[in-house]
Amino acid sequence: MNQNDSPSSADKPGCTPDPDLSIGYLLTTVRTRMLQEMDKALDPLGLTGAQFTILRRVAENAAHTAADLCRLLQYDTGSMTRMLDRLEEKGVICRERSPDDRRVVDIRLTTSGSNDYPKWREEVRRSLGNIFDRLSNDEQDQLRTLLVRLVK
Repeated sequence: MNQNDSPSSADKPGCTPDPDLSIGYLLTTVRTRMLQEMDKALDPLGLTGAQFTILRRVAENAAHTAADLCRLLQYDTGSMTRMLDRLEEKGVICRERSPDDRRVVDIRLTTSGSNDYPKWREEVRRSLGNIFDRLSNDEQDQLRTLLVRLVK
């Protein structure tokens, strides 16, 4: 049996891909589903999936300012400001003027945010497992490889 003859999940009943569905549409649909799962998991902890996405970028030092977050997450500045206001009200981030450039406002996790971040991250991992556990380990590895190629 060669690669073209091997059975795939697309060969299973009910899994035949619709050729009219674009990859972009499917990726957007999966992203929406991921955010919905994250929302469900994080709601008891007082967060949303969109808020966690911001917190993750700050916690992992991928973003230090609202402008960084807007570029990374494709938010407009008004939406980002409102999101950061809500996170600051929850006491999980703080905004401080940069000591190097007073025009810049740095964002960082508070002590409470830093302490709670591992719990939030674990809840998100568990919730996303509800989606990706439908794929075998090999399929997850293949999807990860393909997505990394698209990102780079």
